[in-house]
Amino acid sequence: MSFVIAEPETVAAAAGDLAGIRSALTTAAAAAATPTIEVLPAAADEVSAAISRLFGT
Repeated sequence: MSFVIAEPETVAAAAGDLAGIRSALTTAAAAAATPTIEVLPAAADEVSAAISRLFGT
């Protein structure tokens, strides 16, 4: 038979570490969201103009 022993202080410290990681990931995701969801305007080169005509925009 196996037994598991958990120390409340260790579990509380691990929970605090996980909360810190979650906070850092949330901040990083928010910082990355704006630059990655914006659509850049088409360039002024021939290929961009041809694709723009193809899609009618």
